Amino acid sequence: MTPEQIVEAASAVFAQTGARPVDPAYVLASDIPLELSGEAVRARLCVFTDHRGNEMVMRPDLTLPVAGMEADRLASGRNGPEAYTYAARAFRLPASPDDPMEFTQVGFERFGRESSPDEDADAFALVEAAVAACGIDDWRMVMGDLSVFPAFVDALGLHGVTASLLKRAFRQEGGVAELLAGAPSAPEVDLAHQLSASAPEAAALAFLDALRERSIPMIGTRSVTEIIEGLKAKAAAADAGGVPEDARKVLGALAGVNCSAPETAEALSGIARAHGLRGLDSVIERVTRRVEAIIDAVPRVAEAGRFRSGFGRRFTYYDGFVFETYAGGLGERQPIATGGRYDGLIAGLSGGRARASGIGGVVRPDRVIRARESVA
Repeated sequence: MTPEQIVEAASAVFAQTGARPVDPAYVLASDIPLELSGEAVRARLCVFTDHRGNEMVMRPDLTLPVAGMEADRLASGRNGPEAYTYAARAFRLPASPDDPMEFTQVGFERFGRESSPDEDADAFALVEAAVAACGIDDWRMVMGDLSVFPAFVDALGLHGVTASLLKRAFRQEGGVAELLAGAPSAPEVDLAHQLSASAPEAAALAFLDALRERSIPMIGTRSVTEIIEGLKAKAAAADAGGVPEDARKVLGALAGVNCSAPETAEALSGIARAHGLRGLDSVIERVTRRVEAIIDAVPRVAEAGRFRSGFGRRFTYYDGFVFETYAGGLGERQPIATGGRYDGLIAGLSGGRARASGIGGVVRPDRVIRARESVA
């Protein structure tokens, strides 16, 4: 199949659902994408300054601008379910040397429907139907649920500051492991206390001065404000007693969950039972029912699907069910299809006037072609 045929095949699957075809704005104000993209993605955004001096970004995916269209629709008083589909270009600095900066996403976004395991399963099945239409039958997938980790943290009954710090760390690659590796050093705590007593601008200057005094360069994608907030949170958690050993064992066990799809329920409930955790029945039942619904809709998931507790943090606007599909010789940095749920996505996307909650999925035609070539 040619690239054009793959786009046409995937588009036809999504169009059959009655979704409205759209091609939203290419360029967005940078604040929303920068705020809502996880660190791994933030470094790959194509950012520039316009002629007025405003920081802008090329759309890194289609979910954000389509959600903006939906927020505008809701703000205008037009309510009820709505669905959009697209075959349009997105722009990101490559994750791998052979990835393009500009690529096509073929996908859909659904809004205003009930958030349920069956709806999640239906969205996943729709993406896999598009993958099949592109000529990919031998695939594997990984799924997760970004509400599981916060639910386990809540069940631990930790101090509020410590719980908030853990939830924030979960959204950062390696953040929880780094947090659990040890308490912050005395200089870190002292600096954090000093910064907490300062106004934001003065705190930023004091932080940068501290880096210069120690000859420490700024590395990574987190802003000064984010780093300062992280330091203050770590210090507050240390002041509250840190993460107890029992909680560390639970979080370590949870981090190790990487099981076949049918084993998901036992993997999660086993940790809850072993550590006497209460209040997790509803989240575990929801995840279990979703996995069962997905296997009913796409039986291949029983053998080709996995559940990972820490999966799906790259885009921080996803807060529920997430999945990626892989094929051929392409690794996990190059999924051929992805999707997920965002409940209450970006209230500020449309000037704070409305919220857009939904679920979506996309197929990457360029990667489909490479996956097919790798097994040819």
